[in-house]
Amino acid sequence: MVGVSSRSADLLAQRRDRAWRPGDIADLGVVTFSHAVQHVYVAALALTYPFVVADFGISYGTLGILLGAAGVVGGVLQAAAGMVRRMSARVLLTAQNLGLAVAALLGALSPGFAAFSAARMVGAFTSWPQHPVGSAYLTGRFPDRRGLVLSWHTTGGSIGTLAVPVLAGVLIAHVGWRWSLAIFALAMAISGVLVMAGLRGTRSGAGSEDAVAGESAGDDDHAPTLRLRTVLLRRTVVAALLASTIAAAGRGLGALTAYVPAYLKSGLHLTPVQVGVVFTVLVTGSVVGPVAAGLLSDRLDRRAVLLTVFLVGAAALAAFVLVGASVPALIAVGLLVGVFAYAESPLLQSLFSDGVQGANVRTAFGLYFAIAYGVGSLWLTALGAIIDHAGFRTAFFVMAGSFVVAGAVVLLARPDRPSPQTQP
Repeated sequence: MVGVSSRSADLLAQRRDRAWRPGDIADLGVVTFSHAVQHVYVAALALTYPFVVADFGISYGTLGILLGAAGVVGGVLQAAAGMVRRMSARVLLTAQNLGLAVAALLGALSPGFAAFSAARMVGAFTSWPQHPVGSAYLTGRFPDRRGLVLSWHTTGGSIGTLAVPVLAGVLIAHVGWRWSLAIFALAMAISGVLVMAGLRGTRSGAGSEDAVAGESAGDDDHAPTLRLRTVLLRRTVVAALLASTIAAAGRGLGALTAYVPAYLKSGLHLTPVQVGVVFTVLVTGSVVGPVAAGLLSDRLDRRAVLLTVFLVGAAALAAFVLVGASVPALIAVGLLVGVFAYAESPLLQSLFSDGVQGANVRTAFGLYFAIAYGVGSLWLTALGAIIDHAGFRTAFFVMAGSFVVAGAVVLLARPDRPSPQTQP
């Protein structure tokens, strides 16, 4: 009887530990909202690219060089997350979103492609905190729900992207791409102020403002006991880094956001409103897919879920350019692309998070995003060149192939043996 009572008490304690505490939902919501703001900037820019190419008389190869350079700069800067551990998430994310508003406004005012490129680089220099700071904060706050909260974090970006295409398509059709970008700049400035106010009020009993800063119950996952160099040698960590860099060729919040609107406008010659509708449906799938996949990965085998996402995502990417200019067919296939192609990133982040437990999580995530997004952004330049020389269809086949190769990396990498240091 004593043993049964003890086990019951342990189960009750575990349930209490896993239960949502006061302020948890608010904290998750504000960080997710901040990610949405960041992707409003990315999506608003993506809808202007076909018009920028036409107005400034450049090629997609030239645009790809700009996007690749901006991606590398923004990605590498994410390694700075470990150097600003004493700065609160509230300060970093607020500064990021206000900076993106400035970058969007500068882009709208650009007299030529050189000025537009400079404005895009300003955005790259200011957008780096969201992924490492937000992801480290959430995995530290919710160690038993890493897959779910990282998926919600990614879905926040998708929600931000979802809010843009139809509205931007209508604005561009009526007032042009410059005024459209300026209107979104104002919205991002207001959102930055809201992030500051929201994070200031999201305090839990785990350390109030320190939790937001990542020093008590947030970014560091409590006191680190292992050196980062030690955990980086784990097979799980190496596989997650390598697969993420390869799969960046077809990453939803990256290559697809940049080139799907361009394919629909320049490749298929759809109207701005049709582009907005198809892209909106695709991004709608990206809201559902990551959350469902993240929830399943917390309950089932994470690798199996990730492999399924890679394979179905690869098939959907190939199908997207095989169905032609039929809007109903593009909508149907685009929904599958959104569900699966956008789900791989949070799952790889979850796999990486599993492998680095025991080390400083914010520093680890800074390195992860610097490699996966910095080096992976070179795909944007490569894809731009492929589009110029071989067309959009070949580029999308390359995206699909990258998912297959990344899945093989995950499949062939044996899991690390459980140890006290690798237990969450």
